[in-house]
Amino acid sequence: MTLVFASLFPLASVDPQRAETWLRASLSAVWIWTALAVLHPYYRSVGDSYLHALSLPSLLMYLTCAAELGLGIVVLVVRPVRWLVSLQAALVLSFSLILALKEPLLLASPFGMLSKNLQFLCVLYVLFLVGKHGSWTDLAKRYLRIGMAVVWLTEGLFPKLLFQQQIELQMVPRIGIEQISPSILVGAMGVAQILSAVLALVLSGKWLRLLLLLQAGALLLLPLLVGFLEPSLYVHPFGPFSKNLPIFVGTLVVRKQCGGLS
Repeated sequence: MTLVFASLFPLASVDPQRAETWLRASLSAVWIWTALAVLHPYYRSVGDSYLHALSLPSLLMYLTCAAELGLGIVVLVVRPVRWLVSLQAALVLSFSLILALKEPLLLASPFGMLSKNLQFLCVLYVLFLVGKHGSWTDLAKRYLRIGMAVVWLTEGLFPKLLFQQQIELQMVPRIGIEQISPSILVGAMGVAQILSAVLALVLSGKWLRLLLLLQAGALLLLPLLVGFLEPSLYVHPFGPFSKNLPIFVGTLVVRKQCGGLS
């Protein structure tokens, strides 16, 4: 299994410099994906609804997307220097704060509408550390490992255990599972995700590497399954699927760079 997965995703065996490049490319892809999604009418519909609720003009959506497209290109070609890291962090934090104040339940979205911004910021900071020190320090490795584990904790605890939402519960019978209560099944998935987060922090060696492969696979397969049921999520303004890219890449980098850390 390990050999098959590594052959499909050679990132798992690249050198540290290329790992940094792939992480940077994953952040760039989030900005560019979000910007280009404005071409879809669903994106514009959702975007307009939030802008109107905030008494802001629709023009701001197009200006923001144009800026995000430019930023995505800059992130791809420019090393993560302080001003570029600070700009991205400020934009993500501002965006998250405004939306969280307007609609607090977004913090517990089953698709990670806002919670996955934590991993975006984690990857951003790790790239800054790597650029600052010129190498993958133990501190950078540990931050990345913790950040990639936390996503399973937040996704398991809040939307699946504490704040279950109908949009996720209704997906259970839609995939053909009718013998089990949706609430119980979603809760069980939450427990499994929390356990996965804990194990990602305490395991080492081959068991950690195996777990990280399984997590990386889940980061690919789960959006495909959910996207089959709710295709509009691919073009949602808050990027629930695009934000999986830095988490996926970060998980593979953790497997390579941090596999031996306990």
